[in-house]
Amino acid sequence: MRTTLLSLLSTALLGACTPAAPTHQIVLLEGDSVHISRSVVGDGRVHFFTYQHDGKNVNFLIRTDGRGTHHAHLDACYGCYRYRQGYIVENEALVCIACRLEYRLEDEVWDYIGACAPISIHSSLEDGQLVIDGSILERASRYF
Repeated sequence: MRTTLLSLLSTALLGACTPAAPTHQIVLLEGDSVHISRSVVGDGRVHFFTYQHDGKNVNFLIRTDGRGTHHAHLDACYGCYRYRQGYIVENEALVCIACRLEYRLEDEVWDYIGACAPISIHSSLEDGQLVIDGSILERASRYF
């Protein structure tokens, strides 16, 4: 009886300690896409968002490079996504919380370091809105 109780307790505690992706500003689908005003993300900084799908937080970020071009990335990479920690901004760089690799905000391309680069996702600019197809975010839920 005591062993069973300890086993149940440890299972409950381990399940509760499983890291979950954080929650950022929540975005919802408009039709079949997420729309984010360019005026919100056009200030040259990194902006984090959360799309909720099947009980998971699918986190992504929008950044503006040194040329003024907007880029969308998952707040995850192929190498460190399983830790569910994502990235933070420190000084003029995006930094992986798990492995501490840095990506300069002004750089156009971030895939040169390897498996830890933020996973790029397709976005388009339509009528002053950055648009991301909801199916892209739903497929990305496997990283969260």
